[in-house]
Amino acid sequence: MELKQLSVRSLPGVGPAKEKSLAALGLYTVHDLLHYFPFRFEDRTPRPLSQWADGDRVTVRATVAGEAVIRWRGPKSMMTARLRVDGQQLVLGTWFSQHYLKPRLTDGRMVTVSGKWNAEKRIIVVSETSFDAGSNYRMNGFLPVYHGTKDLGSKQIHQLIVKALELHADHLAEILPFGLVQKYKLWSHRDAVIAMHRPKSQEDLRQAHRRLAFEEFLLFQMQLHWFRMHRDEPTGIARDVPADVMERFRELLPADLTAAQQRATQDILNDMVKPKAMARLIQGDVGSGKTWVALFACYAAFRCGDQAALMAPTEILAEQHYKEAEKVLSKAGVEVRLLTGSVSSKERSSILADLAAGRVHVVVGTHALLTDDVQFARLGLIVTDEQHRFGVSQRSTLRSKGVFPDVLMLSATPIPRTLALAVYGDIDVSTLDELPKGRQPIQTIAFSMKGEDDALRLVRKELSLGRQAFIVAPSIEESETLDMAAVTELYERMKEKLAGFSLGLLHGRMSAKDKDATMRAFRDREIQALVSTTVIEVGIDIPNATIMMIYNAERFGLAQLHQLRGRVGRGPHKSTCILIAEANHDTARARIQTMVETQNGFDIAEKDLQLRGPGEFLGVRQSGLPQFAVGDIVQDQNVMAVAREEANALLSSDTFWLSPSTAALREAISSLPDSALYRD
Repeated sequence: MELKQLSVRSLPGVGPAKEKSLAALGLYTVHDLLHYFPFRFEDRTPRPLSQWADGDRVTVRATVAGEAVIRWRGPKSMMTARLRVDGQQLVLGTWFSQHYLKPRLTDGRMVTVSGKWNAEKRIIVVSETSFDAGSNYRMNGFLPVYHGTKDLGSKQIHQLIVKALELHADHLAEILPFGLVQKYKLWSHRDAVIAMHRPKSQEDLRQAHRRLAFEEFLLFQMQLHWFRMHRDEPTGIARDVPADVMERFRELLPADLTAAQQRATQDILNDMVKPKAMARLIQGDVGSGKTWVALFACYAAFRCGDQAALMAPTEILAEQHYKEAEKVLSKAGVEVRLLTGSVSSKERSSILADLAAGRVHVVVGTHALLTDDVQFARLGLIVTDEQHRFGVSQRSTLRSKGVFPDVLMLSATPIPRTLALAVYGDIDVSTLDELPKGRQPIQTIAFSMKGEDDALRLVRKELSLGRQAFIVAPSIEESETLDMAAVTELYERMKEKLAGFSLGLLHGRMSAKDKDATMRAFRDREIQALVSTTVIEVGIDIPNATIMMIYNAERFGLAQLHQLRGRVGRGPHKSTCILIAEANHDTARARIQTMVETQNGFDIAEKDLQLRGPGEFLGVRQSGLPQFAVGDIVQDQNVMAVAREEANALLSSDTFWLSPSTAALREAISSLPDSALYRD
């Protein structure tokens, strides 16, 4: 019987109770159990006493010196015995609730103990004891540690897996073609699984991890590639794009496109002529020119006889896009209209009629575009700015208003390439990795709270020159109400500290109408300093703002700090980002130091990913991250890139579908769960 069909009940010692505990971990078959890998390893390689540091977990071969002594406190016991290590050194072994070992801890007996070292008291708090001659695998080398349940601990799981390996390791099938195994000098699947559960050395672990990470990344990327090749045929319309569309668009712009913008616009053109709907993410650093790339897509759709819809998360951002679209595209006869909740009912009716008749070529709006009465004559392109701000159902609603429309997504949160491959593996990604000419670097300075007065002197100096400032309150994630309290308190303090200058207040509890009114007043220079929560982090363009001051900057993620910093430096004047931070631990210090030293958003994103991990980097609720048993998409990014290349090459080869050597791989792909693929 195949291991995938062989129940865990077939293993010695597994009865109904253990079977239930294993099922709670998602382990039903022997195959499941053998592929339930440790989440960490304890290094139990014996080391001399001179190398032990306080708090280390140590494993040592020792001789019992004298008699073990037991002290009782109620039903609980504490046993101590002197142990001679490294020949002559004496330390004290302490065992809690293990008094049953006393008859075996006799004077002169050789034992191997593992536990936590207290250097000051010279005590090992012993967790495991072995009396054999050193063959016990739990007391040598690297001990695997598994996630368990209340009724089934790591030690029991390990014992079960070792028994399963003894009985069934030779039935672990190889699924990778021999050519791939040979090309990358990979261990066999069988040897890698054995080494993950019973490693003999650090090199064993490295090779096992390398093999299994490559395998699961390859399967994932092959499934993504397969999904993209076969989803919902037919999936799009091959558009007849005029040959001069790029040349004509450039004539509409007041400046040249950067090389990165040119690459992205060419990617869009290539997508539009294919008989599949475009699904492309344009990711770029703050100020990298995503709007012009989006307007090129709108212009290309117009030249193909289609309509385009550009959806933004806020009214002021939609208004900003509308003004830029009107300025650029109207010269080419493109009719651009703005549809938001603030549009009068009379104007709304006019826009809806013109949209339905095809007289409006590009509509820019907010969630107002999603209502049932918004109908298009020929919707061919949808652009969503800050696409993660919209839910799946909202984006689907807009798509349903057209027939296989192309979809372009914009994001100002740079995602490192490795994460883009994992999260957006089924979406094409174009990266804007350079800034337009003339964009000035922003000086970043860090102060502790003691230096607040020095920081505020810089703010007053800029305000007195007629410039403007953002002042961001501490981030309090637990509650929007607490966020509001923090920003309101800061606003009251700033009225005193910046007396003589006009101040405004902005936070998430305000109505959309009041938020927009405040931002317009700031944009129109009626407000000189805006005290705000992070609601201003995305997209707002205030060229006259030259100061971004962030309180308790250590509470913010790197990506968020970089987004906030990007709200300044958008005009001709030199700009400064001031971080008020109490960096009392290593991660906070690393974050602040990175901001002071680094301008590039992609470098910052890589550092943020390293510091926080992928789930927290993206946000757990919206991450869409696939769960990998062995591979780490941060540490194994090169493996992910190679796996993607090999997956595409395999699936593009005719021999893959016919060769007996790939039969196991074909079966493995078809049996994978595909829930992670359906992100939209």
